[in-house]
Amino acid sequence: MRTINAGALAVLAGGAAPLIMLVEMLLSSPLRLNTSATTINWNGYDWTGTGPLGNIEEIDDTPAEQKSLRFSISGVPTALLSVALQEAIRNKPCTLYLAVLDPTSHSVVDVLQAWAGTLDQMPITQNGETCTISATAEHAGATFSRPKPLRYTDADQQKLYTGDTSLRFVTSQANHQDTWPAASFFRQ
Repeated sequence: MRTINAGALAVLAGGAAPLIMLVEMLLSSPLRLNTSATTINWNGYDWTGTGPLGNIEEIDDTPAEQKSLRFSISGVPTALLSVALQEAIRNKPCTLYLAVLDPTSHSVVDVLQAWAGTLDQMPITQNGETCTISATAEHAGATFSRPKPLRYTDADQQKLYTGDTSLRFVTSQANHQDTWPAASFFRQ
């Protein structure tokens, strides 16, 4: 359940409530962006504004499936393209937040986590002197729906930790039939 603090409730009830999205990608050097045109400070970090150059796909939350999400930033000079190509983004954490701003000071009043997952791919489209860098992210729930490749068996434990014999009796104990004495035995 998500809770909103009293200050954010007052801003939302006041009519024109400025809302922005914050995107945090925990790469080797964390990337923190927001959808406004200016840099916003929240949680001790500066979140760089992308303005109209940044785009976040619509979040489609359905109970039965966990859909991926796509982020993109356009107008990136091709000179900065090498920085994006050097980063290995696969399985790096990515979080999307919804921030409620104060209408007068544009400071962050409250932030709610809207989506969380891991980065998957980074397709790049080049058009002339600029390019568009996109990043797709997989929902955190998709990790739990994948089959697990290991079981609690001695063979799998030996693959992970050679010499660890802690699970060698699991099969024999699971198949063992215990025979308990009759109740009359205890009455003697």
